[in-house]
Amino acid sequence: MKRAPAIIAAAIGVAVGTYSGIHLLVPLAATVAAWWVGRRLLPRLGPDYLIAAAIQAGHLLWLALGQVALGVRGPDLIDSLVLLLGIAWLLAKPGLAPVVALTIYQTVALAINTVAFLRVPVGHNLHKALLVHLLWRLLALIFMWRAYARAARP
Repeated sequence: MKRAPAIIAAAIGVAVGTYSGIHLLVPLAATVAAWWVGRRLLPRLGPDYLIAAAIQAGHLLWLALGQVALGVRGPDLIDSLVLLLGIAWLLAKPGLAPVVALTIYQTVALAINTVAFLRVPVGHNLHKALLVHLLWRLLALIFMWRAYARAARP
């Protein structure tokens, strides 16, 4: 029975990867890279907080690449700036405050992405990308709260 969550997660990953293609590969590779760098640069950070931060850093790297490719400037960069500051806070002071702040950010962004996702036709490139955004935001929330819960245990 302990394998059921892993099997379900793998099935979801395969389904999302099959549908989204490169839209999944970029944030996945960025997340793995962020985790790898974090392991080397932040050896004292607990592994639970590291994966929670790496998921969000991988998402941020993907967002930043998209913003550069689209020539995004000015106020449209606030989203990435808020996420960057939240990740830095989580890495510097892992605990309830940054988890709550990032939860507020991710929940608002999740709602915005969900509305957009429901308005875009299935199969459209934007629909595929938004599916991955939704997944990465959910993963961020799950792994942040998991890290906090494990750290709070005596």
